[in-house]
Amino acid sequence: VNFIIENCIVYYDETSCGACSEHCPTQAVRMVPYKGALTIPEIEPEICVGCGGCEYVCPAIPYKAIYVEGLTAHNTIEIKQEEVEEVTIDEFGF
Repeated sequence: VNFIIENCIVYYDETSCGACSEHCPTQAVRMVPYKGALTIPEIEPEICVGCGGCEYVCPAIPYKAIYVEGLTAHNTIEIKQEEVEEVTIDEFGF
């Protein structure tokens, strides 16, 4: 997860937000004191699960203040083949 402070509305509009922090299921994005009563996001990448909720709800326009690239563990999957028992039907029961 990457936070670009220049894109954050707290930084450029000096207005309260916190949408990213409210939507983070692990609190990897939390609000910390900034200027006066304002708070600004702080990222803890080690507890981020890469869900992208913070990026989705970010109201910054035209560029989001938070970008999530996801975790490499989520990029690949290994599909295991199950053994299937073959069933033979000798006759029809009607």
